[in-house]
Amino acid sequence: MQRASSFTAWGVFNWGVLMALFYQQPGLEYPGHPPVLPIPGDLSSDSPSPGSSSLTVDPSEALPAYMGSTFSTLCQFWRILHGVTLSYYKDKPTSLPEHASIDFAEFKYRELLAWIEGLPSDQALKDHSPHHVVVLHIWFHAAILDLFRPFLQNTARQRQRLKTFSARRSYPEAAFNASVNQLKQLIVRYRCNYESSAYTMLWQTALIYVANAVLHNTQDPEWRLYFLACIYGYEGLRTSYRVAEVISRGLLTMSLREGDMSGNEARHLLKQVTGPEGAGGKGDVRATFMADLDLAMTDPESAKVENLAKRFEDVALFSDFTTMDDEEARSFQRIETPDNTE
Repeated sequence: MQRASSFTAWGVFNWGVLMALFYQQPGLEYPGHPPVLPIPGDLSSDSPSPGSSSLTVDPSEALPAYMGSTFSTLCQFWRILHGVTLSYYKDKPTSLPEHASIDFAEFKYRELLAWIEGLPSDQALKDHSPHHVVVLHIWFHAAILDLFRPFLQNTARQRQRLKTFSARRSYPEAAFNASVNQLKQLIVRYRCNYESSAYTMLWQTALIYVANAVLHNTQDPEWRLYFLACIYGYEGLRTSYRVAEVISRGLLTMSLREGDMSGNEARHLLKQVTGPEGAGGKGDVRATFMADLDLAMTDPESAKVENLAKRFEDVALFSDFTTMDDEEARSFQRIETPDNTE
């Protein structure tokens, strides 16, 4: 009975922290503290964590073979990030960049690095790792992006260095960009090698995070390659989840808004995602979580997936007009060149 209670308590806790960190769902109840029950299968320490009970884990209770130690490892992971959700998001009267602490972010980054270095052998990323191990590594790098995002775009702050690292490039941007690059590779790996990429939404965190990252760095010649990889990742998920179409529409709105894509190209991509049958169902799909992760720090309402998706046609139409105006201006300039004058 205790074993079942431990799995239930930690499963609910893990899911609550995940939703708070990666989705920032409005009205979400944040877990106040980790469960007092022991982490199932966790034999990594002889003493319980602060706030946990002194109950011990029975080593004879083997973990499920199909999951290995992934669940136990994730319990430790979400316990680290629980403090991030409370510090960054819970009941904060100011925008995230105004109250986020670089010292706190660095402390949590150190905790995450220690956690990843101490992973059991079955949780290390290998050529034939189970799909849930790849998802674990996706979440690790996505969490690093969330840790350091508040310190990237705020021009009012001086560039802040990570104090406990000796490398010359020990800045939030370096850690952020390193994890973006890892997520890019994990997207390609997961989409190409795992059938579950078509029926689990657990990996879509990588898609939405990488799409955001590349749209803010369109000087990179590979930005479009990885943006399309994200959109086609949602195409694979659409059959199982109608919300995948809504997310795609929201991300395409972002690309149009920044002037990185034409209206015609965006419509063509959206048609590929929706398929010839359209949305594949009737009725609206609610998607109140965040799509524009930078905008979410200051204006969460405008950053929601569903609100960005609703703006797609308006933004695409505006893009068509501005593109048409640019083409007309270039045509007029050609007419007015000296070679064409009498």
